[in-house]
Amino acid sequence: MSDHDDPVDAVIVAFLDHLEGTGARPTLDHLGDGDRQRANAILTGMATARGIDPRAVRPSVESLLAGTPLQGLLALAARELAERPSAQAGPATPDALRRLLATVDARATVELDGSTVVYSYLDLRARFLLVPAASPVVTADVRGGVRAAFEADPDTSRVGVVAAASDELATQMLAVDDLADTITTPRGEPPTRWEPVLPVVAATKRMLEQRAPEWPAFDFDHARLEPLDLPSVVTEIARTIIAREAARSYRGEKRRVYKDLVGREAAFVDLVVRVLAPGSDLDLDDETRRIARAAA
Repeated sequence: MSDHDDPVDAVIVAFLDHLEGTGARPTLDHLGDGDRQRANAILTGMATARGIDPRAVRPSVESLLAGTPLQGLLALAARELAERPSAQAGPATPDALRRLLATVDARATVELDGSTVVYSYLDLRARFLLVPAASPVVTADVRGGVRAAFEADPDTSRVGVVAAASDELATQMLAVDDLADTITTPRGEPPTRWEPVLPVVAATKRMLEQRAPEWPAFDFDHARLEPLDLPSVVTEIARTIIAREAARSYRGEKRRVYKDLVGREAAFVDLVVRVLAPGSDLDLDDETRRIARAAA
């Protein structure tokens, strides 16, 4: 309720009487410009709606989109859904999962590695394991498979357990810490909470949003590039390493060798130059031992 009387309300009531045949069509002459425009829009909508048969068949979405830029959208979506692996066509296969994940982000690389799908973006790597179930429950066997995936590839940061028999390929994303031995809290809750179970596409997008690295764009200042003075670089590196090792509390021959190498960085510069020479077959181990014997 409001203390303010809207003059358009009275016009609407009179127009309803007009539509029902019990009154004349109201005029808008007494309304201000703003109220008149608002009343016109409302009355036009009421008159249009009155002519709609509520029992009529609704037009299809395709007919509504005909002749618009979105006309081919439904056909494209239908093709993608038809190619999408789902339980209706039987359990998903690794290759079908690879093709589906390849549509998530064009910047990522998706490859098969045996029965697993490897999803890589910059230095983020995830593996997706298909399990023959309708739900990605992490049983003892599944846990063992996930642990094996982490151990076989230390660069893997996430493993997705994908339920091959689920309609939307429900996926449980796991980090290596999620598999660690833990104790429950006094409230009976686990100390860590797993990611929510999501369709594989949504789970992958969530992983990218939360875990994918961001590398800022960079470029070299070509105007300031100078030829690399390799001997100077090697000399500085050798001097730093020898000085650091000579300062340690070594004893016996090792201490004597490092002390004697101080100031003899040129031997390492000569070694690097000879190694980089075209057609060089220099044995680095033999040459390193020779320098050490000479220093001793």
